[in-house]
Amino acid sequence: MTFDKAKAMRNAEKHVAQGKLRAAIGEYKLVVENDPRDVATLNMLGDLHAKNAERREAVECYLKVAEHYSTQGFAQKAIAVYNKIARLQPDSVEVSTKLAELHRAKGSINEARSHYETLATHYEKNGRRIEALSMWKQIALLDPNNTEVCMNLADSYNREGQRDEAADAYAEAGARYARNGKHEESIRAFMKSLDIRSTDVKALDGLVKAYSALGRVNKAVDLLEEILENEPYNRDILYLLIECHIESQNAAGAERAVTRLVELEPANYPRLLDLIRIYLNSGDIVSASRILTMASEYLFAAGQGDEYRKWITEILDRDPHHLPALRLHVRYFSWLKDEVGKLAALDRLAVAARMFDSVEDERYALSRLVGLRPRDTELAERLNELNKLYGASAEIIDAEPEGPAVEGLETHGAYRDFNQEKEESPIFSSNGNGYHAEFEAAEIDESPAEEEVAAEAVEMSPEDLRLAKEIDSIKFYIENEYFDLAVKAIVDLEREFGSRDEIAAIRKVLETAQGSADTEPDTEVAVEAEAIAEVDAKPIGLEEIRSEFGLDEPAAEDSDFETMFQTGVAYQEMGLLEEAIRHYQDAVALVQPNDGTRRFYRSTIMLGHCFSESGRPKLAASWYEKALAVNDLTDDERHGLWYEYAVALEANGQNTAAAEYFERIYAENVDFRDVAERTRHPEAAVV
Repeated sequence: MTFDKAKAMRNAEKHVAQGKLRAAIGEYKLVVENDPRDVATLNMLGDLHAKNAERREAVECYLKVAEHYSTQGFAQKAIAVYNKIARLQPDSVEVSTKLAELHRAKGSINEARSHYETLATHYEKNGRRIEALSMWKQIALLDPNNTEVCMNLADSYNREGQRDEAADAYAEAGARYARNGKHEESIRAFMKSLDIRSTDVKALDGLVKAYSALGRVNKAVDLLEEILENEPYNRDILYLLIECHIESQNAAGAERAVTRLVELEPANYPRLLDLIRIYLNSGDIVSASRILTMASEYLFAAGQGDEYRKWITEILDRDPHHLPALRLHVRYFSWLKDEVGKLAALDRLAVAARMFDSVEDERYALSRLVGLRPRDTELAERLNELNKLYGASAEIIDAEPEGPAVEGLETHGAYRDFNQEKEESPIFSSNGNGYHAEFEAAEIDESPAEEEVAAEAVEMSPEDLRLAKEIDSIKFYIENEYFDLAVKAIVDLEREFGSRDEIAAIRKVLETAQGSADTEPDTEVAVEAEAIAEVDAKPIGLEEIRSEFGLDEPAAEDSDFETMFQTGVAYQEMGLLEEAIRHYQDAVALVQPNDGTRRFYRSTIMLGHCFSESGRPKLAASWYEKALAVNDLTDDERHGLWYEYAVALEANGQNTAAAEYFERIYAENVDFRDVAERTRHPEAAVV
């Protein structure tokens, strides 16, 4: 037989109206038995039990209703039902706990505190001190501004032997005092915490900040250094000590702590940069350069060349002739393998060193410049002059960084040297102007070729030295098969120096090399071209440029154009892109786009590649556009030119225009380089 809920509800209401509570209870029981989810009826059933003085049955009904509301997220309704239970069972720990939790979740702080206090009192009366402390802890958490309850809680934990909890509570009390500006009380609370746990980081951090707020950082420093005596490898204490010194701008103390920390854990080298900032703020650029030297190995190993250069730039902005920073400047470009930048940095170092009579610095810079600019006789003459005046340098120290592996500052030469007294180390030998005269031994990475040049400079006359440099240049031309340039240079030498054995010898070397080039197949270029073809989207080399763009063919006549062009090629192969660009531009100015030769085309292609290599795609694209104006291009030349033009456009952010040229190539030759991949996944193309 189907249960008629509506009829049962009408009967129950009629019984209630007639005062027949027992009969009404019976009807409501039938309803909740057949529909257990009807919590409203269950709540009314509890009310009827309460009216009928049936407390146990009423509480059972109310608990089910309250639990339902609580789990459904109706906190206010659950609180109302639990309050009914509390009136029936005023000493119920479970009900008080539920009410405290619900009021806290609802944000009713005062009500929650009242219930937690009731619970704490109950536990204390029954001798359950640990549970009572737990309730007081909840009260402390409810009100973040109530410091007294935290202190009372901490004292109670301490009396009960709960030392860790006591230390945490004292530290929390100290933090609350500090937030309210009561730094003296804060210090006392933190000290109580540290009496229990002497190296607690939270308490120490708070104590340091409180001392700092009162201008008594030295007390915090003394305490931290005392702890470090017992725990020398505690990194957390070192962090705090460094913060103390940085806060007080105590450069010397910060340096001791930072170097100690980096010695323990090299990954903390960024703190050296904080130290540089302190020294710069105090105007001590000598110390700033010294610390930057210590940090350099870590910055290079992490690939943070830009960060390194930023600090050098700031130091040189303050003193453009600061020798230690100029040495670091040279070192940066050596690490970067930027020959143009290195030349400029060496020039600056040489000028500044001469200004301050720093012989070793000037000799170092000149010895490098002589090797990089063999035609500059003034450099060689000045180096020779220094060697005659002061004697040959026993050892020429390079500023080039060594490999990237860095174990720790204790093995870093700059660290060792700079932490010795100046009187004890030749690194700190003064030349009378306050600048250090020598480079750190840790930076040795001598270039044999440059060392030989420097050694020769000591013994040769200026004329012999210049002849040797010219012959070295001719050797370079021969090794790279720039035979026309080599012939022209030999003729010039004979005109200037007459008949010399050295010139005759280099002429024989040239004749032998020319004979070998005519008879031997160019297998090396073929192998290189094959290797390049196997790698997608990698920059092509000069040999491939000549082959693909038809630049192999010799010019119709030997002219100023050929001299300019081949010199540009030589500079490009040496990585001196600015010099290469200058010579290519001079060459292209001598010819016309459609003058019946390939000279204009050859020059514009090489200019495009130089600008691409130097990271200026917009300028590269402009030269490729000029090359496209040349008539009678072969299909291979046109495809190669389209490809390089598209790559330049893509690097310049013109992806749509680049895609159009890749598609043009694909339409005519699907196997050309990686155009198939680029047209299929344009977003994945690698420039």
